[in-house]
Parts: sequence; C-alpha cells; structure tokens
Amino acid sequence: MKSGIHPTMHQDATITCSTCKTVYTLPCTKPEISVEVCRMCHPAYTGKKQTDHKGGRVERFRQRMAAAETIKNK
Repeated sequence: MKSGIHPTMHQDATITCSTCKTVYTLPCTKPEISVEVCRMCHPAYTGKKQTDHKGGRVERFRQRMAAAETIKNK
C-alpha cells in the first residue's frame, strides 16, 4: 500500500446533534462533526410525528384539483 494517502483517524471525534444537543464520541477522520438530526431526535427512530409538517405532494395536488373544480363549476 502507498504511504501518506490514508486520512488521519481521530479516535475521540465528537459528533454533535444541532437539534437535541446530544454529543457522541466515535472514531472518525474529522475531529468534530455537527449533524442536524441524530437517532435520539429523528421521528423515524423515536416514533414521534413531526410538529412542523406541511402538506405533502398528494395534499397539494388535492388542493389544486379542488380549486380547479370550483373554478369549473362557476
């Protein structure tokens, strides 16, 4: 193997969640990493629904079709 091409491994790298401020210590190639959502606050892992949920594609489609029907009926 070639020498000098492998990244430096940091054994005590800190990974910080910006949502719940949880700090993990894991081996990584970067000394510090900030993530938006971790396993402690992600809705798929916690089973909680998102509070700021906006309508998805289907809901927006239904709204457009309902608006088109009201215009067509006038």
